[in-house]
This record gives sequence, structure tokens and C-alpha cells, in this order.
Amino acid sequence: MSDEQTRRLVGQRVLRRLRPRVFGLVGSRDTWERGLSAVVLSVEGAVASHASAARLWNFEARPEDRYEITAARDCWARLQGVVLHRSGTLSDEDVVRRSDIACTSFERTLCDCTALLSEYQLGRVLDDGLRRGVASLRRLSNCSERFESGPGRHMSIVRSLLAARGVGFNPGGSRSELYVLEVFRRARLPLPVQQYQVRIGSKTFRPDFAWPDCKVFAEYYGLPFHTGASAVVADSERLTALSAEGWLPLVFTHASSDREIVERTVAALNQRGVGCEISA
Repeated sequence: MSDEQTRRLVGQRVLRRLRPRVFGLVGSRDTWERGLSAVVLSVEGAVASHASAARLWNFEARPEDRYEITAARDCWARLQGVVLHRSGTLSDEDVVRRSDIACTSFERTLCDCTALLSEYQLGRVLDDGLRRGVASLRRLSNCSERFESGPGRHMSIVRSLLAARGVGFNPGGSRSELYVLEVFRRARLPLPVQQYQVRIGSKTFRPDFAWPDCKVFAEYYGLPFHTGASAVVADSERLTALSAEGWLPLVFTHASSDREIVERTVAALNQRGVGCEISA
């Protein structure tokens, strides 16, 4: 539209100015995403980043909500209530669309938040992204090779996260599963296969942990995923089917202590002929 058409529609209260160069329909619902979209559109070539991108990606732990964008290094726009970052390293692989808003990729956002979140929080965010299928260790590794540490970015944290998640890393169905796996590792027990597929008849079951050679499997029943009628039915069917095929079950919950997890696992493995003992 021409400037004259825009002025006329504003005068008629059809449009209202949201940001420089950006207008919205009067009466349409204001949302956080609409405000962010207006901010991004108001600066040529800008993308949502940092805290704003973290919210768009639904980071499990994220910085305080605020409008943050990244634009070209020579951009000097000033927008009220907006944090502007200038960057010369924003490549095509760093930019995607989320909720129809141009923003930094999950992996680039994680790197940009290394000064805003702790390594523990970033690890939770990464594992959750891997479970949801929106994150990739390969893409994060590429980011770690392209970027260096600097003001607002600590790439040593990213490299530490990658080192802790080697080839074949499986984030499991929840953080609790990773914790149980760490209990096995600390106790120096034979490490199980995560999400091992067992085909029985026409159905495929994937226990949280399995030692296929001796047919022992373990499940962690967390409250969010194992409550309700449908969950009870599915859990019962899985336990019954696997037990009928000769698998020895272990079930742990939030009430299971580390010691109990180790002792019961050692007993089950010993029962199936796998020689192991409780580590001091």
C-alpha cells in the first residue's frame, strides 16, 4: 500500500501502527507472538533470537520473557522494549521459521543462551529438544565448530554438553530415565540398551532399558506418563507380554532409591547368569 492509503486506513481506525513499518488490524487480539512478529518485521533482515527464540522453541528452562532480535552488524535500529543483537555470523542454516516468525534455529538459540542459563539447564533443554525431535546433536556440533566464545556466548559449555552425549546417545523418554541410566553407570553395572524394540506377535514394545542377552528389562514409571486408565492398560499389556516371553521385569518409580535400583538390578542380572556385584 502507498503511504497515503496507510494514513487513510489509520485515520479510519482500520489499522494501527505497531512498530516502524508495521501495522495491525484494529480489533485483532494482541498476543506475545504478534508483538514479536511486529518487532521482527520492523527491522529488515532481523530474526527472533535469545530469550524470544527460546520461548518460540518452548525451551524447558528459559530466560525471562523479553523481545530479543538479531540483525546485521551494521543495523542501528532502536526499538522501545527490545534488545537488539548485531551479528555478522547469521547464516541460512541458523535461521528457520517458528510460529511463522523468522527466528534462530534451536541449536543457534542454545548457543546464544549459554550466558543466560546454567550448564545443567542447557542440558535439560537439549535433551528435551532431542526427545521432541526439534534438536540435533549433529547440527549443534556444526554450530560449535563455526562459533567461538565471546560476549554473551560460552561455547565451552556447548562442547561440554556434546562430550557428555556421544555417538548413539538416546535422551530416553524423560530426564528420570537418564538419571536411572546414570545410576547404572556409577554402579559400574553392565549398561542396558535404551528403548530396545521387542516384537511379540503383531505388536512392538520398547522398554526403557533392556539387557537383551539375558532377557531382563527395566521400566521407570514417572507420574506424568504412567497415570490414567490408558497408561495403566498399556503398562500392564507390556509387562504381561514381555513376561510371557521369558523377560524378567524390573519396575522403578520416583520412590526407588539409588541403592534399591542397583540392588534389584544386580539381583536380576545374577539370576540370569550375568556375574556382577554392587560397587562400593
